[in-house]
Amino acid sequence: MSENQKDGGQMITSDDILSLNFYNYGNPFTGSYQGMRYRIIKQKEAKDEEGNILKEEGLLAVIWPEPFAYEKTQDALKTTQLFPFSEEGKAQVIEWLNASWEEGIYKNETI
Repeated sequence: MSENQKDGGQMITSDDILSLNFYNYGNPFTGSYQGMRYRIIKQKEAKDEEGNILKEEGLLAVIWPEPFAYEKTQDALKTTQLFPFSEEGKAQVIEWLNASWEEGIYKNETI
């Protein structure tokens, strides 16, 4: 458990990743926390010609190790997770980001 969590604080908070309305405009939000970078964007639902869902709508969160920007980081170093596009989903993103930092998942040391 980190010092932040021992003190009852949370490392990345709801205020850090902005409101859901921000994501409706289609722009990604990026941030970082002590060696871990993250990117969040609203993924729109995509269907094929037959109406089959290819991509579900949701908050798509990606983490990777510093120092590089998202576009300059190899895909193999990125870990991605999709969450519901809702306040509950936003809370799940925050929980996942904090857990990923705590567990060192963003370091992707298997690469």
